[in-house]
Amino acid sequence: MIVYHPTQFWKGKKIVLGVTGGIAAFKAISLASYFTKAGARVKTCLTENALSLVGKSSFEAVTRERAYVGLFEGGGEILHIDLVRESDAVIVVPATANILGKAASGIGDDLLSTILLVDPSKVILAPAMNVTMWKNPVVQDNLEKVVSRGMKVIYPASGSLACGEEGEGRLPELEELVEGIFYHLYPRTEFQGKKVLISAGATREWLDPARFISNPASGFMGGALASLARACGGEVKMVVGNVSSRLPSGVEIERVETAQEMEIALKREWGNSDILFMNAAVSDFRPLSFSPSKIKKEGKEELTLTLVKNPDILSELAKNKGNKIVVGFCAETDNPQEEARKKLQKKNADIIVANLIACGESGFETSTNKAWIVDCRGGEKELPLLDKRDLAEEIVSYLFDHFRG
Repeated sequence: MIVYHPTQFWKGKKIVLGVTGGIAAFKAISLASYFTKAGARVKTCLTENALSLVGKSSFEAVTRERAYVGLFEGGGEILHIDLVRESDAVIVVPATANILGKAASGIGDDLLSTILLVDPSKVILAPAMNVTMWKNPVVQDNLEKVVSRGMKVIYPASGSLACGEEGEGRLPELEELVEGIFYHLYPRTEFQGKKVLISAGATREWLDPARFISNPASGFMGGALASLARACGGEVKMVVGNVSSRLPSGVEIERVETAQEMEIALKREWGNSDILFMNAAVSDFRPLSFSPSKIKKEGKEELTLTLVKNPDILSELAKNKGNKIVVGFCAETDNPQEEARKKLQKKNADIIVANLIACGESGFETSTNKAWIVDCRGGEKELPLLDKRDLAEEIVSYLFDHFRG
């Protein structure tokens, strides 16, 4: 499962997981398991209706914590107060129309609905229900009410529903659900009101309908940057070439193939953007001509290809950047830090991140990178081998620390 957030994010977090009587209640077990394995402490609160679909013992087994149902199960504790005050978040998965109605009306007639009255700012609701129920004006009114009171919402996905119908109302898949919760809980907001443009993946330069020139870039690093920028409050647009990694939820995505197509898309978006992360692995060269039919090997001992330079997209975008921030990337086998310094001046970027290409450990098709950051103000930072999600956080934090405002 590919989830984009720093690897240590959930460690030490205290979560109250509310589970209601929706058919998607069984998915909450996987969510509880994920949080626990990631280092969070999860205490589960189930409604009586939820017990018709899932059992307390399942949650207790995966969280190694007691699960609660009744308002007075805390012994000497004031259970609903203590659970909320000791937690970082109260997450309700799935949130049925019933629990939304109670939360909107201030009804506390069981443990979970009473918990929702304690601190609305900690509550994250993930509604899931039949499409006609979801679109019911009463449900939508209740949704507006809970949002106005400070609760957060992860909106349902569209797709096949348990009732056999199609439409909105489906609980998002686990990866998207975790990312949605991460977006609401991440503490930094420096990208609030900013439009962030991110390129990712590899471009392909076609020789004929069967072959192309490219590289092994997976798009994972770009996805990690996009997810973090979204969590920091940014409005994120990704322009992506070929990727083998799942792309993050909550961001706008435009797909392209060639370097020229990527240049067109990025130039179109750059005028309305504030920050650029030029992370795509763009092919430096393309074939001079394209063969409309497959090039045959018969009768040929050698094949000579004529290649021409592709546009230097980073230089073109940074040329007249004004007050905008441009972060470029390079991947090198030798002297990455020195190469980053050269590219910084040549390309008029604010920051260059140099990655070491070392098979199986750093660079393409790996989950980790060894990197150096250099900036136009003379700052430099060498980073250890890091998970790419943690590297994304290092890069974004460096930008915040050195380019505030």
